[in-house]
Amino acid sequence: MLGGPTQPSLRDLWTTEDEEDVRAFLEACRAEDLLAALLAIEGRPHAERLEAEAQLTAWAAVAARRLALLPSRGPFALSRLLRGLLVDDLGFRGDTEDYSATRNCCIHQVLARRRGMPILLACVWIEVGRRAGIDVDGIGMPGHFLVRVGGPAGVHVDAFDGGQELSREGCRGLHDRIAGPKSRWSDDFLRASAVDQIVERVLNNLAATTRDEHDVAGSYRVATFLAALRPSSPERTLQKAMTA
Repeated sequence: MLGGPTQPSLRDLWTTEDEEDVRAFLEACRAEDLLAALLAIEGRPHAERLEAEAQLTAWAAVAARRLALLPSRGPFALSRLLRGLLVDDLGFRGDTEDYSATRNCCIHQVLARRRGMPILLACVWIEVGRRAGIDVDGIGMPGHFLVRVGGPAGVHVDAFDGGQELSREGCRGLHDRIAGPKSRWSDDFLRASAVDQIVERVLNNLAATTRDEHDVAGSYRVATFLAALRPSSPERTLQKAMTA
């Protein structure tokens, strides 16, 4: 389980339960079930997975009730509806004090703490929005993950920064500040990310955080999931071998 005690012995790194998590992860990716894929990565018990599902569904029910009362369903109105619920009422914000902690990459802990990295907060917006009947897409801009609310012509939102709305120029400015001159801007950066792309980026973040925290078991788990997600990638296979 990610975010738990580090297992010091290599023989304890992998179990039949872990293998089942990988199977469930791949099945969720094929079904484009983002929440199930994220929970499989974290390796939480089944009861806690049901708890996370129920919590998101309950929040989405509140959003759906508010949606029914909206006089307009334009992208900005939908964005502010979700911000009102997730940020103002529930307090979801970026963890600026301990940004690179593993817990900020684990969906169950993000739901409990209401703090996390940009991509995990974006996942909360995606899951609540879609359950409420609101189009919310993940936007995997280099260096910072955003959401887009309201479909292809919708508004871009920074879930990490309290639901701040960004124009296309604002997205470019944010990218340039974070990535610097090493990454030249492309409008392709604002394309919606598929579920497999989102979870691969989550796993890449986890690879960095578990390495920084000297979590041998966590690093091996992440490398195993990445190799399973991209079985034809020599880089992923080597990454797994180097952590074993």
